[in-house]
Amino acid sequence: MIAVDLLHADGIPDLAAFARETLDELKQQNYAAAFELYADGYGMFSREFGLMVRLGFFIHDGVCYRMGLPSTLTPQVVRQAAIGLCAVGEDWGDGVFVLTPERHLHMHRESDAEAWQSRRRAMSRFTVVNA
Repeated sequence: MIAVDLLHADGIPDLAAFARETLDELKQQNYAAAFELYADGYGMFSREFGLMVRLGFFIHDGVCYRMGLPSTLTPQVVRQAAIGLCAVGEDWGDGVFVLTPERHLHMHRESDAEAWQSRRRAMSRFTVVNA
């Protein structure tokens, strides 16, 4: 149980709030968004996103993450996802252990992600007409 306690050492992940904020951002950005994992300065977004990936709500397709629905979501699955997320971290010494979920995420440079997002938005403006 100690490993899971690490997830809320400096804040309790709020997956409902994360989902609302993510969906709002996706709506504003025409359903394609580039996210900064540490924009909040605390790493809570990175933990929440990492947990949602482990639960199956985001699936990496080789290029980007797409939203998905997990086939099974039980308390045991959630616990295993939390323990798996907590296993990814670094000991900074003096009793400080920092979670680093980005080690198991597919990351892109910010400029590459924003360029991809712009291309995706531009492509969605085109309509295919069959002749």
